[in-house]
Amino acid sequence: MEIKLYDKNCNEKGSIKLPDILVAPKVDINFLYEVVKYYLANQRSGTASTKTRAEVSGGGRKPWRQKHTGRSRQGSIRSPLWKGGGVVFGPKPRDFSLDMPRKKLINAIKQVITARLKDGNVVAFEKFDFEKPKTKDIANILNKLNFCNKKVIIVFDDFSDNLIKSMRNIEKLDYKRAIDINAYDLIKSDVIIFNEKAIEIIKERLED
Repeated sequence: MEIKLYDKNCNEKGSIKLPDILVAPKVDINFLYEVVKYYLANQRSGTASTKTRAEVSGGGRKPWRQKHTGRSRQGSIRSPLWKGGGVVFGPKPRDFSLDMPRKKLINAIKQVITARLKDGNVVAFEKFDFEKPKTKDIANILNKLNFCNKKVIIVFDDFSDNLIKSMRNIEKLDYKRAIDINAYDLIKSDVIIFNEKAIEIIKERLED
């Protein structure tokens, strides 16, 4: 499958063929949903913690005698019924991470790229750079391609400091090196912009 190739002035320079290994035979929405759950679960820190009545300080003696006070019976001021008492069934540190075979994660990358291809939302650029940081230059590129109101991810082999400074203040624009890209990064975006070296790097990753 071929995608359009542009220069940094958005002039069409022809097209390049995506390697077959980057394209999936079908797109399974339910499978991609499971992949999203996998990435989100692995981002959870699981550090929330509360103290039970056994862990809260104080409460070593009975607050008042059992009978003849006119008040309800109490054994400890650290009962869950008291302010400052222990918490019943509160959260404790736990591991939320899930496991998923590497082949499935590779297949997810292929399926997302395929889905974006079907929508015509995958393009390639000759690697562009700027003499100085200028957000307006990146904004103009997105505007010329009618990508302004879409979530865009730029996937290059590497980024210069000037290019990063030009991109980082644009809303709905993300950028990742090809060596770091994963299916979740692509799923979050409506449009994928590659450069030729990035395509080669992703191809090598999927072949390993």
